[in-house]
Amino acid sequence: MKLKATLLLLALCTGCILYLTQHKEEQVEQTLFKNPISHSAPKKILQHTYSVTIESAVLAENKAVITHSSLSWHMHLDNTQVNQGLLTDIVFMNNGKPQPLTPQLPFIFNRRGTEITQVDLLALPSEHTLNVLPNILNLMSFSEQSTLTFNDAHGMKTYSYNRLGDQIDRHLESRQLHSASAINDEQEHWTMTLTNQDTPLEVSYSSENLWENNAQKYRVIQKVHITRLNHQPTPLIAVSRNHNATLTKASQSPVAREITGPEALQDAILELKTSLDPLLAKQIGKHLLSEYDLSELVALIEEDPTASSAIIYALQKEQSPLAEQMLTDLLSTEQVNIQTKQKLLIALGRFGASSNISFNALATIADKPNSPLAKTALLNLGSMAKFTPQQQASVETFLLNSLNGEQHLGTVILAVGNSKIPHLLPTVAKLLQHPQADIQRDAVKLLSTDPHYHGQIITALLKNPTVQSVDAFARTLSDSGVVLNQQNKTRLKNLFNSTDNPIIKKRLKALGVG
Repeated sequence: MKLKATLLLLALCTGCILYLTQHKEEQVEQTLFKNPISHSAPKKILQHTYSVTIESAVLAENKAVITHSSLSWHMHLDNTQVNQGLLTDIVFMNNGKPQPLTPQLPFIFNRRGTEITQVDLLALPSEHTLNVLPNILNLMSFSEQSTLTFNDAHGMKTYSYNRLGDQIDRHLESRQLHSASAINDEQEHWTMTLTNQDTPLEVSYSSENLWENNAQKYRVIQKVHITRLNHQPTPLIAVSRNHNATLTKASQSPVAREITGPEALQDAILELKTSLDPLLAKQIGKHLLSEYDLSELVALIEEDPTASSAIIYALQKEQSPLAEQMLTDLLSTEQVNIQTKQKLLIALGRFGASSNISFNALATIADKPNSPLAKTALLNLGSMAKFTPQQQASVETFLLNSLNGEQHLGTVILAVGNSKIPHLLPTVAKLLQHPQADIQRDAVKLLSTDPHYHGQIITALLKNPTVQSVDAFARTLSDSGVVLNQQNKTRLKNLFNSTDNPIIKKRLKALGVG
C-alpha cells in the first residue's frame, strides 16, 4: 500500500480512505501494455458490473469519531482478452463533505485463474485517492489450489482459502510487518459468495486496528462491500499508457492557519486535540516559540493541563532547534509534573531531527536508577534511533552498555525493539539464559519474529520452560505470522512430551506441536 503505517496522522487530515493504498515498490510489469488499446480501437461491451463501497473511520480512545471517509463507485470489468476495467459513478465523501474526483477511471489488469493480477492504473499520480483500487481487486481474488500473498498498509500477508458450496473464506497464514508499522491488535474478516460460474457475486470485508502515535491510541475501522449488479452495457474508452497521468487528488493544498492572539491560539489548540493536523501543529508551534518564553509556556500548561499533549505535539512538529531546546527546557523545569514530562520524553524520542541535546537529556534520565522517568526515557532513547537515524550510533552504544548491566534490563530489551537496530540482537540473545523469568520472556518476545534466533530460543525453553516465555513465544509467532520450520517443531515436541503444564501444552499446540 502507498501509505506507510506511520503516516496515519496525514490520513486523518486528507481522508482515512487513503489508508488502503498500495506500496510504491509494487510496480506493474510492462507486459500489460504489449497490446494497448489505441484511440482507434473498436468499443467493446464490458461483461460484469460491481458496486463497491468503502467506509473508513478513525476513533479516539473514548470512541469519539475523529474522521470518517466513504468512497464508492461502479466497476465494470471486461473478461475478454482485453482485460480492461472502468470505474464510473465515483463518489468520495470526507467527513460528510463531497470531494471532487474524476467522473471515471479506466485501468488495465491481468487474470491468473481466479486471481486478478498486475493492475495498471495508467500513470495515475501516486497521491490520488483511487490508488486504493488494486487492493479492492485483491479482495476479489481467491485460489483453491494455492496461497495468495498481498501487500497492505502494514506489510505483506499470505492467505489460504477454503470453499464450502458457493461460500469462500480465508485464513491468514503469515504476516510480515514493515519496520515502521505502528499497528497493534489487528482483526479482520473476509467472505465471498460465488455465482454459478465461480465469479464473485458478493464480497464483504472488515478490519479493525489499534494504532499508536505519540502515546495516543486510535482505532481504525474499515468496511468494504462489493456486490454484483445486473449487467450494465458500458463501452470501453480508448486509453493510452499515461491516460490518468493528469488527474489530481481530491484534497486541496492545505493553507497555513494564521494565529493572531491568545483567543485564536486557544481555538487552534482545541482543534488540534481532535484533528492532530500536522500543518496546524506546526503553525501552533511557531506561534508558541515566537510569542512565549519558558515561564509563560509553563504557565500556559498549568492553566489548562488538558492542553499539554497538544502543546508538546505542536513543538515536536515545529522541528526546529529552538523547538527541541524548548522541549528539553520544559523537561528540566520543576513546575512541570511527571505526566507532562513523560509526554516530553516521548516527543524528544520521536522528534525526527534530534541533536545531542535530546540524546543527552534522555540518556541522563535513563541513567538514574531511582528516577520515576528512567524507564520512559529508556524506551524513547530506543525510538530516537528509528526516528533520527543520525543518532543511531549514540543510541546503539548506550543500549549495548545497558544490556551488559542489570539496571532496568527488561525495559532495555524493549528499547532495543523500539530502536530497530539489528546489531543489538545478538547481545539480547545472550539474555535468553537469564535466571530471571521476566528477562528471559522479554528477550524471547523480541527475538521471536526473527527465524534466525528460533533455535537459540528453543534451546533456552528446553532448558528452562517457563509459562511466561513459552506463552510469549507462541503469541508473538501468532501475531507476526512467522512460521516455525519442521526441525524446530520437532525439538519443541520433546518439550510437549516432557511437560505436564497444561498451559505450556496448549501454547505449543497453537504452534502445531503435539
